[in-house]
Amino acid sequence: MKKILSVIVFAATCFIATAQIKKPVSADAAFSESLSKIVLDFTYNFINIQGSRMPAEVDADTYQSKVCLPGALGCKVMRYHSVEDKSANWQAAVYAGDSFEEAVKMYKKIFGQIKKTSVKGIAAAGSGFDGKMDAVDENVGFAVSSLRLKTKDKRYINMVAEVEITSGYTGWEVHLNVYTKKIVEEKEEMQ
Repeated sequence: MKKILSVIVFAATCFIATAQIKKPVSADAAFSESLSKIVLDFTYNFINIQGSRMPAEVDADTYQSKVCLPGALGCKVMRYHSVEDKSANWQAAVYAGDSFEEAVKMYKKIFGQIKKTSVKGIAAAGSGFDGKMDAVDENVGFAVSSLRLKTKDKRYINMVAEVEITSGYTGWEVHLNVYTKKIVEEKEEMQ
Protein backbone atom coordinates (compact mmCIF):
# COMPACT_ATOMS: atom_id res chain seq x y z
CA MET A 1 0.00 0.00 0.00
CA LYS A 2 2.87 2.33 0.82
CA LYS A 3 4.39 1.78 -2.67
CA ILE A 4 1.09 2.58 -4.39
CA LEU A 5 0.68 5.75 -2.35
CA SER A 6 4.27 6.77 -3.21
CA VAL A 7 3.62 6.21 -6.93
CA ILE A 8 0.40 8.27 -6.77
CA VAL A 9 2.14 11.13 -4.94
CA PHE A 10 5.04 11.01 -7.44
CA ALA A 11 2.65 11.04 -10.42
CA ALA A 12 0.63 13.91 -8.94
CA THR A 13 3.81 15.90 -8.29
CA CYS A 14 4.99 15.35 -11.88
CA PHE A 15 1.58 16.38 -13.24
CA ILE A 16 1.52 19.58 -11.19
CA ALA A 17 5.11 20.42 -12.14
CA THR A 18 4.48 19.98 -15.88
CA ALA A 19 1.23 21.95 -15.68
CA GLN A 20 3.13 24.93 -14.29
CA ILE A 21 5.72 24.95 -17.07
CA LYS A 22 4.67 27.43 -19.73
CA LYS A 23 5.01 26.54 -23.37
CA PRO A 24 7.52 28.70 -25.20
CA VAL A 25 5.95 31.42 -27.32
CA SER A 26 6.53 30.86 -31.04
CA ALA A 27 8.46 33.50 -33.00
CA ASP A 28 5.34 34.38 -35.02
CA ALA A 29 3.22 34.71 -31.87
CA ALA A 30 5.85 36.91 -30.18
CA PHE A 31 6.08 39.06 -33.32
CA SER A 32 2.27 39.41 -33.48
CA GLU A 33 2.06 40.28 -29.79
CA SER A 34 4.72 43.00 -30.11
CA LEU A 35 3.26 44.46 -33.32
CA SER A 36 -0.22 44.48 -31.76
CA LYS A 37 1.06 46.55 -28.81
CA ILE A 38 2.65 49.01 -31.23
CA VAL A 39 -0.49 49.27 -33.36
CA LEU A 40 -2.73 49.77 -30.33
CA ASP A 41 -0.50 52.65 -29.17
CA PHE A 42 -0.66 54.28 -32.62
CA THR A 43 -3.78 56.21 -31.58
CA TYR A 44 -1.80 57.66 -28.66
CA ASN A 45 1.01 58.72 -31.04
CA PHE A 46 3.26 56.01 -29.47
CA ILE A 47 3.55 57.96 -26.20
CA ASN A 48 2.90 54.88 -24.01
CA ILE A 49 5.73 52.89 -25.60
CA GLN A 50 8.18 55.80 -25.78
CA GLY A 51 11.23 55.19 -23.61
CA SER A 52 14.36 57.15 -22.85
CA ARG A 53 15.73 59.78 -25.19
CA MET A 54 18.40 58.82 -27.73
CA PRO A 55 20.82 61.07 -29.62
CA ALA A 56 18.82 63.38 -31.86
CA GLU A 57 18.51 62.83 -35.58
CA VAL A 58 18.11 65.54 -38.20
CA ASP A 59 14.73 67.25 -37.64
CA ALA A 60 13.57 64.60 -35.13
CA ASP A 61 13.64 63.81 -31.43
CA THR A 62 14.40 60.11 -31.07
CA TYR A 63 13.44 57.80 -28.19
CA GLN A 64 13.99 54.13 -27.46
CA SER A 65 10.82 52.08 -27.83
CA LYS A 66 9.65 50.12 -24.79
CA VAL A 67 8.23 47.57 -27.23
CA CYS A 68 10.52 45.95 -29.76
CA LEU A 69 10.12 43.10 -32.23
CA PRO A 70 11.81 39.82 -31.33
CA GLY A 71 15.25 39.66 -32.93
CA ALA A 72 15.26 43.32 -34.00
CA LEU A 73 18.53 45.23 -33.88
CA GLY A 74 16.76 48.18 -32.27
CA CYS A 75 13.40 49.93 -32.08
CA LYS A 76 12.69 53.63 -31.73
CA VAL A 77 10.03 56.32 -31.76
CA MET A 78 10.77 59.45 -33.77
CA ARG A 79 9.01 62.78 -33.26
CA TYR A 80 9.57 65.23 -36.10
CA HIS A 81 9.82 69.02 -35.84
CA SER A 82 6.90 69.71 -38.18
CA VAL A 83 4.43 72.54 -37.77
CA GLU A 84 1.80 70.76 -39.88
CA ASP A 85 2.07 67.18 -38.67
CA LYS A 86 2.68 66.18 -35.05
CA SER A 87 2.39 62.43 -35.64
CA ALA A 88 5.27 60.19 -34.64
CA ASN A 89 6.94 57.30 -36.43
CA TRP A 90 7.80 53.93 -34.87
CA GLN A 91 10.70 52.06 -36.46
CA ALA A 92 12.44 48.71 -36.04
CA ALA A 93 15.80 47.94 -37.64
CA VAL A 94 15.56 44.23 -38.47
CA TYR A 95 18.63 43.69 -40.66
CA ALA A 96 21.95 45.41 -41.37
CA GLY A 97 24.68 43.68 -43.34
CA ASP A 98 26.47 43.10 -46.61
CA SER A 99 24.37 40.21 -47.94
CA PHE A 100 21.69 41.15 -50.45
CA GLU A 101 20.24 37.63 -50.23
CA GLU A 102 19.93 37.78 -46.43
CA ALA A 103 18.38 41.25 -46.61
CA VAL A 104 15.76 40.07 -49.13
CA LYS A 105 15.05 37.02 -46.98
CA MET A 106 14.42 39.26 -43.95
CA TYR A 107 12.33 41.71 -46.04
CA LYS A 108 10.05 38.87 -47.15
CA LYS A 109 9.92 37.31 -43.67
CA ILE A 110 8.86 40.56 -41.97
CA PHE A 111 6.25 41.24 -44.68
CA GLY A 112 4.83 37.73 -44.18
CA GLN A 113 4.74 38.08 -40.40
CA ILE A 114 2.87 41.38 -40.66
CA LYS A 115 0.28 39.79 -42.97
CA LYS A 116 -0.22 36.97 -40.43
CA THR A 117 -0.65 39.35 -37.49
CA SER A 118 -4.15 39.77 -36.14
CA VAL A 119 -4.56 42.82 -33.90
CA LYS A 120 -7.15 42.24 -31.21
CA GLY A 121 -8.94 45.06 -29.44
CA ILE A 122 -9.70 47.19 -32.47
CA ALA A 123 -13.38 47.60 -33.37
CA ALA A 124 -14.20 44.64 -31.08
CA ALA A 125 -12.79 42.15 -33.60
CA GLY A 126 -9.43 40.84 -34.71
CA SER A 127 -7.93 42.84 -37.53
CA GLY A 128 -5.20 41.84 -39.94
CA PHE A 129 -3.10 43.64 -42.50
CA ASP A 130 -3.48 43.81 -46.25
CA GLY A 131 -0.93 44.85 -48.83
CA LYS A 132 1.18 43.78 -51.77
CA MET A 133 4.89 43.07 -51.55
CA ASP A 134 7.02 45.12 -53.93
CA ALA A 135 9.65 43.23 -55.85
CA VAL A 136 13.27 43.79 -54.88
CA ASP A 137 15.90 44.51 -57.52
CA GLU A 138 19.52 44.61 -56.38
CA ASN A 139 20.33 47.19 -59.08
CA VAL A 140 17.65 49.63 -57.86
CA GLY A 141 18.90 49.55 -54.27
CA PHE A 142 15.57 49.91 -52.46
CA ALA A 143 12.00 48.69 -52.25
CA VAL A 144 9.07 49.54 -49.98
CA SER A 145 6.00 47.42 -49.28
CA SER A 146 3.03 49.06 -47.58
CA LEU A 147 0.37 47.29 -45.56
CA ARG A 148 -2.84 48.77 -44.18
CA LEU A 149 -4.83 47.52 -41.23
CA LYS A 150 -8.13 45.92 -42.24
CA THR A 151 -10.55 47.60 -39.85
CA LYS A 152 -13.52 49.93 -39.84
CA ASP A 153 -12.05 51.88 -36.93
CA LYS A 154 -11.48 55.35 -38.40
CA ARG A 155 -8.58 56.07 -36.02
CA TYR A 156 -6.47 53.63 -38.08
CA ILE A 157 -7.50 54.70 -41.58
CA ASN A 158 -4.18 56.48 -42.23
CA MET A 159 -1.93 54.05 -40.37
CA VAL A 160 0.54 52.17 -42.51
CA ALA A 161 3.11 49.49 -41.76
CA GLU A 162 5.93 49.68 -44.29
CA VAL A 163 8.74 47.22 -44.77
CA GLU A 164 11.68 48.82 -46.55
CA ILE A 165 14.94 47.46 -47.88
CA THR A 166 17.68 49.93 -48.76
CA SER A 167 21.26 49.84 -49.94
CA GLY A 168 23.87 52.34 -48.80
CA TYR A 169 27.53 52.79 -48.03
CA THR A 170 27.36 50.36 -45.12
CA GLY A 171 25.50 47.58 -46.98
CA TRP A 172 21.86 46.55 -46.88
CA GLU A 173 19.28 47.50 -44.26
CA VAL A 174 15.72 46.35 -43.62
CA HIS A 175 13.30 48.39 -41.48
CA LEU A 176 9.71 48.19 -40.40
CA ASN A 177 8.01 51.58 -40.00
CA VAL A 178 4.57 52.20 -38.49
CA TYR A 179 3.29 55.71 -39.05
CA THR A 180 0.59 57.98 -40.46
CA LYS A 181 0.37 58.07 -44.24
CA LYS A 182 -2.73 59.60 -45.73
CA ILE A 183 -4.43 57.63 -48.45
CA VAL A 184 -3.82 59.33 -51.77
CA GLU A 185 -6.34 58.98 -54.56
CA GLU A 186 -4.96 57.69 -57.87
CA LYS A 187 -5.93 60.99 -59.56
CA GLU A 188 -3.74 62.93 -57.10
CA GLU A 189 -0.78 60.56 -57.61
CA MET A 190 -0.83 61.05 -61.38
CA GLN A 191 -0.64 64.86 -61.19
